[in-house]
Amino acid sequence: MPSYSFVHAADLHLDSPFKGLRQTAPGIADTLKNSTFEAFDAILEFCIQEKVDALLIAGDIFDSADQSLAAQLRFVDGLKLLESAGIRSFVCHGNHDPMDSWHSQVTFPSNTYRFGSTVSSSELRPGDPDSPIVYGYSYPVREVRDNLIPLFKPEIQAGRIGIGLVHANVGSDTGHDSYAPCTIDDLSNIGIKYWALGHVHTRQEISLPDGIAVYPGNPQGRHANERGARGVYLVKITEAGVFQQTFRPVDMVRWEQIDVEISGHYERDSLEQAIEQEIDRILQASENRHLVYRIRLAGRGSLHSLVSQPEYVETLTTTLNGVWTERRPFAYCDRITTNTRPPINREEYLKREDFLGDLVRLFDQLKEDPEERPELLEDLKQLYQHPRLRKYLADELPDGGDLKELIDGAESICLDLLANEESDED
Repeated sequence: MPSYSFVHAADLHLDSPFKGLRQTAPGIADTLKNSTFEAFDAILEFCIQEKVDALLIAGDIFDSADQSLAAQLRFVDGLKLLESAGIRSFVCHGNHDPMDSWHSQVTFPSNTYRFGSTVSSSELRPGDPDSPIVYGYSYPVREVRDNLIPLFKPEIQAGRIGIGLVHANVGSDTGHDSYAPCTIDDLSNIGIKYWALGHVHTRQEISLPDGIAVYPGNPQGRHANERGARGVYLVKITEAGVFQQTFRPVDMVRWEQIDVEISGHYERDSLEQAIEQEIDRILQASENRHLVYRIRLAGRGSLHSLVSQPEYVETLTTTLNGVWTERRPFAYCDRITTNTRPPINREEYLKREDFLGDLVRLFDQLKEDPEERPELLEDLKQLYQHPRLRKYLADELPDGGDLKELIDGAESICLDLLANEESDED
């Protein structure tokens, strides 16, 4: 059998409005609004570069059903570009772009196979007697709550590799509306080797007894909950009929979360330098993509009183954006949140006649000469020899300075946890 290849995309959500940023950062918002189209352009370029047989799009081409004629024509122009390169397109529609939402003036290219509201099929490579067959279904209306997978079974041809294209919610994913819900068992009992799925925006590969189901996720993140690399899958079918899928990022703007601990920072400049280092690190990792990020400050330390002030947070946000949004690629701080605590006053704990005071005094005794406390060493020895726990610990029982460092770490964890509980009770 010859080899074949296709690109699997889903949830393009072209022309997403990105309403949350427009009032605070109009220039950044314009870049975001164009990013969904630019990600689509990157998909087209990738298809042509890899000389694939086809592009498969598993629904939700647009963000809403009332998209403009101009936006729909721009999508069709992209498919025409593939047509000129000899690449087929297979398109099904989901809950955001059902069949009844499309303008009648829109004409798809002749080599685009657009699935309707009944399951139908077409060869991946027309005229090839060995070609895999693509089966698919489009939502006629937005609300499709029935399991669509059983509809595929009567269509499957014996002896041919089957690829299923559908917008559906597999399992009990509560992060997405339950449109066209189905189970892994449903997908396993049809005879399709590769399920090209859409609807879930998080990249997933679901192993099946005789195949695989794949969510590529959306090619462009649209808000802070859609963090990290976004893209499509390049899928190759070997001469032996084996599917090999490789993820390819195509996002233009990347969303990320930056977590910074204030512990260990005693000066404002030190903390802000650590933040900027994280911004630079993530920018480097994003491979020349723009960055929209949120910062979460956490931990316990002397800077708690500073970072807890709304004025400081506002000033820091403005300062960061003043520097990093002028660069290319830019890095835009969308929000800074704080979940910090004041430092632990150890001397005050020593004066207390309660459990916390007794605990601090006990740690002091241990630190005086831990190697002279046989009960401690015996307990640690048992811990380091435990068949399940030892793999998480160092190879040898620490001694000397290392043992004191271990005790300091234990004290820090205990006091922090108990202090947090005390603060919560207050």
